[in-house]
Amino acid sequence: MLEAGGNAVDAVVAGAFCACVVEPNNAGLAGYGHLTAWLPEQRAFLTVDHGPRAPAAAHERLFPVSESSTLDREVFPTVAGEVNAIGGLATGTPGAVAGLCAAHARAGRLPLTAVLEPAIAAADAGVAIDWHLGLTILQRLHDIRSSPSAAAVLLVDGDPPSSHDDWGRGARLDTSALAVILREIAERGEAAFADPAFAIHIERAAAASGGILTAADLARYVPRVVHERPTRYGRFALATSEDDCGHELFGVLDRLAVRAYEPGSADALHLMAEAFGHVLVDTLTWAGDPEAAAHVSAVLRSATFADDRAAAILLDRAAARPIAPGSLEGRTPPPTGVGGAQGTTQVAAIDHEGNAAVVITTIGRDFGSLVHVPEAGLFLNTAMANFDPRPGRVNSIAPGRMPLFGVPAVVAVDGDDAVLACGGSGGYRITSGVVHATLNVLDHDASAADAVSAPRVWCQGEETYVDDRFPQAARDALRARGHDVRVEELTPAYEPFARVSLVRRHRDGTLEAASDPSWHGAAGAL
Repeated sequence: MLEAGGNAVDAVVAGAFCACVVEPNNAGLAGYGHLTAWLPEQRAFLTVDHGPRAPAAAHERLFPVSESSTLDREVFPTVAGEVNAIGGLATGTPGAVAGLCAAHARAGRLPLTAVLEPAIAAADAGVAIDWHLGLTILQRLHDIRSSPSAAAVLLVDGDPPSSHDDWGRGARLDTSALAVILREIAERGEAAFADPAFAIHIERAAAASGGILTAADLARYVPRVVHERPTRYGRFALATSEDDCGHELFGVLDRLAVRAYEPGSADALHLMAEAFGHVLVDTLTWAGDPEAAAHVSAVLRSATFADDRAAAILLDRAAARPIAPGSLEGRTPPPTGVGGAQGTTQVAAIDHEGNAAVVITTIGRDFGSLVHVPEAGLFLNTAMANFDPRPGRVNSIAPGRMPLFGVPAVVAVDGDDAVLACGGSGGYRITSGVVHATLNVLDHDASAADAVSAPRVWCQGEETYVDDRFPQAARDALRARGHDVRVEELTPAYEPFARVSLVRRHRDGTLEAASDPSWHGAAGAL
């Protein structure tokens, strides 16, 4: 896109549409996400929040709840039969196509037909089953076998497909139907996806699997498009794609002066873990649909709230676990938990004119709800798992409501110049990857490669997860301060601290980019 004369917004929109083809486990046209861009000509951040919405037929008692347990350490109580995560009822109204088209219409430069060319070409070719896609299928094999529509496209005679080898032999996913709708979107924009003649296929597939999503839900979907008010971190202004967690977190970290501590030291790890734990508990307790609770977002992002939360973090010892949420206007906080989700990807870009953009796009779990729409060549999302299934909560289900999607996509600006665009994938631990990488650049002037590949720490209010590359002495020091330390090892089958892609711009205009881990990302420059 850059070589063709496009800008950073064209680049990330093209990348996201392409990911909807070549990463069917992570992204899809029936998915959703966040996109933020810095537009120097306007001296403004443009954010397109294209999160999912609950279908019109949804209600706060949609899912039967078991209060006594949690599922895969998710944020909210277990839903019987996992029907909020597998099958048609798990699917919310998708926003990916509407959101990406809205961002392109407002800030892109190339025709949409040009921006979708790579995705169409990839869909025409079909998707090769590489080692990573094959491994993902294997990891969800039991669920895939129990879903006839998913098994029909992902398995061969009920077994995982063979991966491509050095000679190009192996299975390919047939994505020809996806190429058809991509061509329609290239010509007609989001109207093609919402067209009843197309949307009815999604409605029927959802209904056949017990879902309530309708063509009318797709037709009424509108993304949130805002000029995001940034948070200050030192001399930098940061936008986080309207993510309350990101805004509060950078405010707290700024007040803790983490930049003064040696990266990887026990003090730095302790402060990072405490900041993550306090802020994530606040997010999971208080945050929900930003339109339904704008006053909550204002409090969580305020300087006063950041002052209070930073003051609660002590250097010599960890807070009592589970960490208690901050007080919000005298309200009594409900119980909180921890959580995460897979099935996400990211694209970041900065162009020579100083436009910067990043998008995080997802379908929820790997291959989403495992409901495949053969006429459209896509999987439906698992957005409904992001709601609290209990009634009367800030993040409870309601028709048309957006659920909590608490992960930041960061663009940082120094004066009028973009210096960084960073996004990640990997559930709530995206926050760990994106924030660590961002601070490595802003605080310590790390190269893009060093910023994304440095070891990380994470906490969601209870245990403290520590990269095994940190020295034993640092781990012991955390335990001495009261942390329940859990050591995590990065492997091709398990990425415990998220995938991260980052582009940074130096003062002289030089650009550099990196993606980590190296086996599951790519970076390039023109």
